[in-house]
Amino acid sequence: MRSLWRWGLLYALGLLLLAGLGHRNQMEARSLRAMKGELERLKAEEVRLLKAALLSARPLEVLRWAQKRGFVPMSEGRWGQ
Repeated sequence: MRSLWRWGLLYALGLLLLAGLGHRNQMEARSLRAMKGELERLKAEEVRLLKAALLSARPLEVLRWAQKRGFVPMSEGRWGQ
């Protein structure tokens, strides 16, 4: 009878350990899904920012930006003296 109780206790402890590991695994999986979602959001934001950077770095955009802030093209500055 004692042996039966010992094996029963070991079995119950094994089940508790297995349940704990399963719970931790589920928490890790949930965390991983959240991180993957965040990664996708950040990749989309990176693409959006790269497109905006490429559009704002075009020569005519740079010229408009410079003229708005009072810069003059090099040729006008040189010949104005």
